[in-house]
Amino acid sequence: MNTRWTSSADAVVVGFGLTGAPVLERLLGAHGANDVVVLDRGAFWEPADHSFPDERSLALDRPLTIAPEEDHVLLRVPGGERPLRKWWSARLAGGGSWLWYGQLSRFRSSDLRMRSSLGDAFGPELRDWPLDFAELENSYAHVQERLRPFGCAYGHTEPAYREFDGGPYRRRPGPSHFERVLVDGLQRDGLDAYVGQSCLGGRAWDSCPVSPVTGRPADRGRPMLARPNWYVGLYDRLRADPRVRLLGGSYVSRVLVEAGAVQGVEFVRRDEDGDLRTRRIRCRTVVLAPGALETARILLTSDLPNRNGLLGRGFTFTLERTGYLVTAEPRSRELTDRLAGLYGNVVVKDFYDLGDAGPLRKGGKFALYDAYVAETPARHVRNLKMFGAELAEFLRAESGRYVVKASFKGESLPSTGKFVSLSARRNSFGARVPVVTYTPHPADLLLQEQVTKIFARLGRALGATETRVHAVPAGADLVSAHHHGGAVFGENASDAVLDRDCECFEARGLFVADSSFMPTSGATNSSLTAMANAHRVAGVVAARLR
Repeated sequence: MNTRWTSSADAVVVGFGLTGAPVLERLLGAHGANDVVVLDRGAFWEPADHSFPDERSLALDRPLTIAPEEDHVLLRVPGGERPLRKWWSARLAGGGSWLWYGQLSRFRSSDLRMRSSLGDAFGPELRDWPLDFAELENSYAHVQERLRPFGCAYGHTEPAYREFDGGPYRRRPGPSHFERVLVDGLQRDGLDAYVGQSCLGGRAWDSCPVSPVTGRPADRGRPMLARPNWYVGLYDRLRADPRVRLLGGSYVSRVLVEAGAVQGVEFVRRDEDGDLRTRRIRCRTVVLAPGALETARILLTSDLPNRNGLLGRGFTFTLERTGYLVTAEPRSRELTDRLAGLYGNVVVKDFYDLGDAGPLRKGGKFALYDAYVAETPARHVRNLKMFGAELAEFLRAESGRYVVKASFKGESLPSTGKFVSLSARRNSFGARVPVVTYTPHPADLLLQEQVTKIFARLGRALGATETRVHAVPAGADLVSAHHHGGAVFGENASDAVLDRDCECFEARGLFVADSSFMPTSGATNSSLTAMANAHRVAGVVAARLR
């Protein structure tokens, strides 16, 4: 390869997000990785330079949001093509990981065996994972020890509670009155509800940081500052480590491959005059962790043969539905109740595995939140399409009684009608814009019908006076923070892009650590599983670098 190299490194990690972070932590804890370059489109920040006056300025001025011309993605669904609403992006290195928080759920063994469960009738792109659930368990525990989720075992014995999502957790104050009402009401209806193990994860900024352990809020008058969590701590370590070079503002254009092996990475950066300059780092190990959409774009523009035609295939969003249950239960004014909405939720997984009856075997789980504390009016407008006097009346009702936001996450099956490709359009970096073609699988539509009925059951169990369910997502509303596939892993080069260690069959030394590897989406939030697999893959990479 006759290439003009700008620099060299032992390894390049693309993306300092929730999956790039476990990779970097493990690489730097091993001998052999003496020169690691971290490329991220966002800017690596100095803590003192990034505080914001208040939450309102964050919402209105959107200082963390990437401009559409820089982060342009098209969504092609039955009925037309339009820009994809990507709310998880951010201007800082690490992207939306700085804003992430939520429930930590492990996958179940059944999530990894969808083809064995459903068979050939659900399409050729449905496949089992090439590893056993037990191979992820140690990595699950490692990540949970870092993120330190917190929970409350109300309504269950301590051993039983630990079985719901598994792993270590910290006890927090509670339960709140809200959580007691929900758990008691759902259990009376025969549902095995529990308080979810939640995590502030990468939620690094907050104008009112509340400790889930002590339940004490900080002064609301302070600006939004970096929260001292694992993610922020790792970033501080990277900035101080002489083996690491952090290159922000770097838009990766392709991985350079020759004779079936990685040679380096090409990326563009803007100089002081705003002009784009192309740079190339020579290295034999590259780990992609910028998210499934970005990984698909990079792989599709790289020097890969794609002999089996699977690049960009098997792409899925987590199936999501949202409903609001208006109850007659008066709102408690206790401090624990006001705080619980910031980090608490009640979970029902009774509908996760649907059994052998009918065409559906896999469903999903429900997480229930206090909508008044956890949501904003803008979310109500978007989710329920309410405006004006109707919205004002709804908000008044929330202030005096509990309105439960019920969020469903479920399995979305891959199919030939779901994939990522490249359009002829180009963004401000000169790169071709990704297009997500997304035709719902027939099983997705069947599950949506089932979910609508379950919302009604939850409403009855909680004595709801009104149940409002968000319409089935379509077009611009079809979006999720959890996207998977595009470079699925498997046992053989004939039917997969990556091997079981997530190394590319067509380019040895090229690893994928984000959720691109997932051939099926699972029936719950996939963040913890993606991070656990990234930790597992990093062990392989670290051994290779020794």
